[in-house]
Amino acid sequence: MFKIAMKDLKLFTADKRGMLLAFLLPIALISLFAMAFGGTGKHESRAMELVIADEDKSAESKKIIDALDSLKEFEVAVTSLDTAERLIKKGDENAVLVLHKGLSDSAKKDAPLPIELKYDAAREMETGILQGALTGSLMKIVGNKNMIKQAIENFDRQNPGIDSIAREMIHKQIAGTFSGDDNSQRQPMIKSTPLVAEAENSPGLVQAVAGTAIMMLLFSVAAMGASLLEEKQEGTLKRLLYSPLHPNNILFGKMISVNIISVIQLVVLFVFAWLAFGLNIFQNIPALLIMILATAFACSSFGVFLASIAKSRSQVQGLSTLIILTMSAIGGSMIPLFVMPLFMQKMAVISVNYWGIQGFYDIFWRMLPLNDSTFITRVVVLFVIGIVLNIISIMFYKRNVLKIA
Repeated sequence: MFKIAMKDLKLFTADKRGMLLAFLLPIALISLFAMAFGGTGKHESRAMELVIADEDKSAESKKIIDALDSLKEFEVAVTSLDTAERLIKKGDENAVLVLHKGLSDSAKKDAPLPIELKYDAAREMETGILQGALTGSLMKIVGNKNMIKQAIENFDRQNPGIDSIAREMIHKQIAGTFSGDDNSQRQPMIKSTPLVAEAENSPGLVQAVAGTAIMMLLFSVAAMGASLLEEKQEGTLKRLLYSPLHPNNILFGKMISVNIISVIQLVVLFVFAWLAFGLNIFQNIPALLIMILATAFACSSFGVFLASIAKSRSQVQGLSTLIILTMSAIGGSMIPLFVMPLFMQKMAVISVNYWGIQGFYDIFWRMLPLNDSTFITRVVVLFVIGIVLNIISIMFYKRNVLKIA
């Protein structure tokens, strides 16, 4: 019994890379999730990006902007409303705080202020956090009197069917809430308007389908790439090398088959999402096909790359699990990007997941046209990732796989 145990331990320690990955993988994932959720010791909340469009351009609106800019909770950027709306629709910004014309006059009359938060409904959770912080800050800047009027007006607009007696009681409760110290039940003084909400597809559905499809495709292509090493171990690769085939053609054949299977897998997953959950995959067929091809090319290149740099199938399995879970976490497949620290959000651009998910958002949610520069950029980046990984794969294939075949 003990001899069998010792034999298994020796086999485990014989594969140094595999043994290292057995410990490195959980350590890496613990570190990644700890950083993503702020578990790195003393936690200080980072400033939220706040884009402001000043349509009033008065002393009162400038006073509000300066007051918000002075707070550590916000990182303020002032731009035009058209620019802000364009950035939101393309997914480059989350929301814009609009100070409409007439704000100064409303402030003088103690009337509700024309302040509006326009946002991307696909990032509603992130917007809710921003709106909550803005409501408390604007209350201090503008004053309770104006806040009470604004909150009562918002309540009446959202609840037109309430009878007069109940309405009056709730009005008194709102006034009492703003007058007291308990801020937990305050009604928002900011009118919220989703900018990207006319799409037929739910942003949550797009996230679930795109994020999961890309992550599972990465696992699939890693397994398919590892079959190259399996062929080497079984002697199939050596027999192919004795044939008239050029050695590179063996790798190119593997690349082609992995690409074809990747495209088929993505098509099947999106068709399933259409049949089971009503995802409208027909609103921009050309853009969808191009994004599927680009994503499949990048993902399949990753699978072949892993097979080229590893020396055993167990190493491919360990490396693929570590890299895929890391890319999926920072790329948005597993953790919403807005939850992460700013440096991790910037790191997302190195993952295939990020570019693929954002590309499918462009199609199903933002409904960008095929010739839009943002959409084209995402497609180009995915193809560049695939080309670079394929070039590296060819070099390592000659060095690692062919030498020991």
